[in-house]
Amino acid sequence: MTKSVNALNSSLSASVPRVIIACRVIEYELEALRRKSGDNNIEIRYLDQNLHRTPEKMPDIIQAQVDAVSDYAERIVLGYGLCSNGIVGVTAGKQKILIPRIHDCIALLLGSRRAYFNAFNERAGTYYLTPGWVAEEKDPLGMVENEYTPKMGREMAQWGIHEELKHYTHIVLINTGVGDIEKLRKRARANAEFLGKTYEEVRGSDAYFKKILFGPYDSEDFVCIEPGQKAKQKPFMKQSQ
Repeated sequence: MTKSVNALNSSLSASVPRVIIACRVIEYELEALRRKSGDNNIEIRYLDQNLHRTPEKMPDIIQAQVDAVSDYAERIVLGYGLCSNGIVGVTAGKQKILIPRIHDCIALLLGSRRAYFNAFNERAGTYYLTPGWVAEEKDPLGMVENEYTPKMGREMAQWGIHEELKHYTHIVLINTGVGDIEKLRKRARANAEFLGKTYEEVRGSDAYFKKILFGPYDSEDFVCIEPGQKAKQKPFMKQSQ
């Protein structure tokens, strides 16, 4: 696998489009890096953040994007991990598909799989908030205000979110250095206060985002799907040492 990925890296041409198909939750971070690099030869197709709530719908939606760019893309990289098996079944067409070897976007925001596993082992009861989730009000407060209350009323909505998150002890904002951090921080603190959780903030990293955009695409950090092959769950189950 490593050999085939390295061969892909060496064959890239600056004149051929590189296509990233990504969740909109990481748009802030990817766009900041793209602007900084000045590289205009990257096409990024963002998909709705709410897809993670219906992972059974994700393969077909991602597949449609893969098929749409297959006639001109030199490289296709997904800005997704396993995501509750949301990428399982996606099939590579004319070109290989590279997928971060992670379970969800938290590892991307922290910079590596190792950082994610270290954080999880240190304190499993952590609910992470990201700039993208907070800015788009996909956080717990947003769910109560925009989704639960219209369906069941305020009282039941508040009870529901507290019950849903009762096993978490901390609300942690991942500060990736993009967006209006003071506004994001204020909203994150409000979430912690509302839920009765301890608030903390950790510094994120752009290391994985750089790899998604520019490589290298080594087998430690990426699963490579060969043309005609389908994405499967097993390669994503490898644990960090």
